Amino acid sequence: MKKLFLTLVIALTAMAASAQTVGYTYKALAAEGCSMKYSVVKQDSSYYIIATVRSDRMIFLKESTMKIRTFKNDVITLNGVVIGNGSETGGVVIGNMVLPVTTISSSAQFAITPEQMEKFNDGVCKIRLSMTPMDHERTFKKDKIGSKLYQLYLKAKSKDDDF
Repeated sequence: MKKLFLTLVIALTAMAASAQTVGYTYKALAAEGCSMKYSVVKQDSSYYIIATVRSDRMIFLKESTMKIRTFKNDVITLNGVVIGNGSETGGVVIGNMVLPVTTISSSAQFAITPEQMEKFNDGVCKIRLSMTPMDHERTFKKDKIGSKLYQLYLKAKSKDDDF
């Protein structure tokens, strides 16, 4: 049993280490916290930022907007579309009762140009995503996602040469 558990922990750690995403967890209000993940992909000759939110009620609008402010005070506005919504239901056992817990997952892709992507290397100090029932807005004191997204962009860019 210990070997199975140890193998499972090693496998999950390896999967997390090779993940091609960057993200954070945000608890603005106790009931309305969310987990955000971002990745960069290249489709044909265009680049996209894929944003995924896991929350108890927040989902992307059919046509969403992402506004980003860099530490050099550049503002980048990206338009995107929803690519998927889903939900997971589980339960928490408290005493003799099972309380249902539902998590909603929503993904959107935002088109971005290489020139806009270059500005991410300056760092992201604020991000705002148009969602329902309320917009997601987060301010960072130090860069958490900008330089990492730029590195993901460089990886996606180099995949053309390394096939």
